[in-house]
Amino acid sequence: MSTYRGVWRVGAILLLITGAALAGCSSDRADVPDPADLTGKTFLSTSVSGATIPGDGPLEVTFPEAGRIAATAGCNRHMGEVTFAGSTLTPGPLAATMMACPGARGESDAWLSDLFGSPLTWSLSGKTLTLHRDDLTVELAQRADTELVGPTWTVRSLVHDSGVESSVVIDRAAARLTFTADGRVTGFTGCNDLGGNAQITDGTIRFQDIVTTRKACDEEVMRVEQTVMDTLRGAATYRIDGDQLSLTSDADPGVGLRLTAG
Repeated sequence: MSTYRGVWRVGAILLLITGAALAGCSSDRADVPDPADLTGKTFLSTSVSGATIPGDGPLEVTFPEAGRIAATAGCNRHMGEVTFAGSTLTPGPLAATMMACPGARGESDAWLSDLFGSPLTWSLSGKTLTLHRDDLTVELAQRADTELVGPTWTVRSLVHDSGVESSVVIDRAAARLTFTADGRVTGFTGCNDLGGNAQITDGTIRFQDIVTTRKACDEEVMRVEQTVMDTLRGAATYRIDGDQLSLTSDADPGVGLRLTAG
């Protein structure tokens, strides 16, 4: 009888240990951050412990889509792939724009390249992203999204089948849109004034009865106008990340606009 009781006690102890171990594993898995929580979000640095950012930054890190990262520390924008393994974030080789920046800001690219030159430990608590390696820790806060209705949205890039285009012509054309609470859109194509209806639902804007003035402009500006009007033909999907607005035509996902508030 005592032998059975002994076996029972050993079995019970093993069950308790196994249960505790499984609970511990479950807890560990729950603590592993999910990269999907970063997709479509932009974060701005609030503190840096270690080598400070030349020119004081801030560091801006964006995860525009799954497996992609873009960042700037005050000068050029760096873009490329990123992979995740648990709490480790590993950027791939990042391509960068080639702008020259004066003073200390010109050294920020080297700081950023060093930061993303090897794997980092990452965590996300609420809206705070933390990146860490050795004696360097960067804390970043998620950028608050601008409301669609109210501000003036200025076109910064055109989207077409061959990619996203930015240029001096687009900047000078300064095409823009403003949405109102009563379901209207007004703006400027870069050449002509425009107006019409804009029915806003969750993630979609349905444009109707868009009319413009009839002035003619040079060929490059008219190309900007054409992309604006193609995007506003029918329904468009929209996404806001901070002060950045993406508009993509539902009829042709290869056509769209990238706009900035303000």
